[in-house]
Amino acid sequence: MTLERNIDLHSHTTASDGDHSPTQLITRAQSIGLATLAVTDHDTMEGLAEAIQAGAERGVEVVPGIELSAEIGFGQCHILGLYIDPKSEAMRTRLHDVLHNRNFRNEKILAKMQAHGVNITMAEVEAEAGGEVIARPHFAKVLLAKGFIKTMQEAFDKHLTPGGTFYVDRARLSPEECIGLIHSAGGVAILAHPNNLKRDEAETEKKIQELIDVGLDGIEARYNRHSAADNARYLAMAERLSILTSGGSDFHGATIKPHVYLGHVEGEQPAPNSLLEPLKARSEQYR
Repeated sequence: MTLERNIDLHSHTTASDGDHSPTQLITRAQSIGLATLAVTDHDTMEGLAEAIQAGAERGVEVVPGIELSAEIGFGQCHILGLYIDPKSEAMRTRLHDVLHNRNFRNEKILAKMQAHGVNITMAEVEAEAGGEVIARPHFAKVLLAKGFIKTMQEAFDKHLTPGGTFYVDRARLSPEECIGLIHSAGGVAILAHPNNLKRDEAETEKKIQELIDVGLDGIEARYNRHSAADNARYLAMAERLSILTSGGSDFHGATIKPHVYLGHVEGEQPAPNSLLEPLKARSEQYR
């Protein structure tokens, strides 16, 4: 399928837990005709320089981004930063602390595995990761490669999600700090995949309003795993609350989300190009 002058504002590379290097990801975007792609790795900006260079060479506009995990006490709260400055010192300094917390958690995960007779090493996990961010999928890949599990899904169903054999929680930033960091880097703060808050419609809107009160700019109203009814509901909510909207596939590659394809934001369709100008205009307010 060829996509014409359309966009995808949520994707991941090997800098965090994606399967494709930044250059490979941009090459893939070019091959399907995406005009604009946001690279939004978890808790790192390390892949952005390569992605931007690859985009310049291949005629793909790269929106520099990030995805930060926020602590809210329920569900999952991930906040995208779009149009961030990859050279932001404030962001880089705080991400150093976030990386330290991740590494502390990873050592605990490894210790749990070894206590259960799972003989893997951190060097093996680091080699699988290939970047500075080591995440649960990298542990899962090593478990699979060494025959401790039969599928990647088994790792998350039984071992690496809350309540699982090897799961360890980690310290996260508050939503306010995530939003403030994104703004300090000149970016727009967008709540990713709002269904992941795991609340009913009324409580979801209440939480989004609370996030707006501390600076949230918008929501990812269009999302690969939303139903058509979900997309319509969040678009209507955004209009009602006078906030921006974004749209993304949350593409990682075949390992983590094998049924999520780059550029597939609303069903098999990308997000509309009309989303970009309001997001760009808002980002200018933070620079």
